[in-house]
Amino acid sequence: MGKNKFQIKREATLKQLIEAGLACFLEKGFAATRIEDIVKRAGFTRGAFYFHFKTKEEVFFRILELRASLRSGWTEVPRQYRVEETTLEQVLAKCLHELESRMKDQRKWFMVLIDFYMQTKEDPEARSKLREHYRAWIVEIAEFVDVLKEGGWISKDTDSRQVAAQMWAFAEGYSATTFLFGEFDPDTLLSGFMKLLK
Repeated sequence: MGKNKFQIKREATLKQLIEAGLACFLEKGFAATRIEDIVKRAGFTRGAFYFHFKTKEEVFFRILELRASLRSGWTEVPRQYRVEETTLEQVLAKCLHELESRMKDQRKWFMVLIDFYMQTKEDPEARSKLREHYRAWIVEIAEFVDVLKEGGWISKDTDSRQVAAQMWAFAEGYSATTFLFGEFDPDTLLSGFMKLLK
């Protein structure tokens, strides 16, 4: 059975509110963004906001879910190549390009994550949800490392979980540092990953 007009409109409103929330958080940070900013950018009333969300924290977590869905499938990229024809560095570069094309604002988003963490550090529920987000990233990266092992690019003895945690820490740390203090160089990120995987 198809959706009625109300359901279609409600879903469109929700999507616009989430997109507006993301734009506001990236522009102003989590702490400085007010619900009024989100509804103004989306072109709705506070009533429309409260129909879908109780707080801006709920918007933040919906954005996390959205961003996780955008990443879906990136770990399978190496399966499109063969170790006889493609080096580890080339495969990593292709995977990084794929992720970057899906999540163009990842470095800015990391700063929003830090801001959110600082604002909610005394909230056990928020901390728990952030830990889930972190674990999901580590699981994905570990799956990616497993695919590299299966393809013959790296040693089968590699500890996928440990390397995944190191890759995530390096990527986020490097991204935050370059966002704050200088130009982002994808080759530096790539060479860091190469060292962790060898």
